[in-house]
Amino acid sequence: MWRYLREVARGFWSIILSLRITLRYLFTRAVTVQYPEEKRLLPTRALTRHVLTIDLDSKDLKCTACDMCARICPVNCIYLEGEGKGKARRPKWFIIDHNLCMYCNLCVEVCPFDAISMYTGMYELGGFTRTNLVYDMQALHAEGFYPTIMTPRSPAGAAGKAPTTAGAGKQESKA
Repeated sequence: MWRYLREVARGFWSIILSLRITLRYLFTRAVTVQYPEEKRLLPTRALTRHVLTIDLDSKDLKCTACDMCARICPVNCIYLEGEGKGKARRPKWFIIDHNLCMYCNLCVEVCPFDAISMYTGMYELGGFTRTNLVYDMQALHAEGFYPTIMTPRSPAGAAGKAPTTAGAGKQESKA
């Protein structure tokens, strides 16, 4: 009988401890972001939409169509074909299917030319059809600087800069 009452008391005490944690969060202010008007500031290394980076001086793509990103992709969502020889080799076409992409970042890490970045801050990837999530080379082409593994910060005095941290400049804050 005493054993039973002791177990009931222990159970009741564990419920009291659980409710104490619940009550602590009940009276704290909720952090809510009103999404369309305010956008959450992402961490610098947040994996978002892919972008093909450019050389800031020549405005040419850094990609040499070495095909390493397509070969390492575990779901085969990257398709490309190169043209040209040696240093003049560039992609003829480059396609990433975000319907299949699992955002593992392997394509970014394996790229020897720092030509692809996922630290763009572009996380609004919705579409009404599946073809809206298939990005070709024109849609992936960067207009300015985006951070990559080898160049996490913008070089000083870079012209035509895009955000220097993922999501910076794309977020709005309500004052």
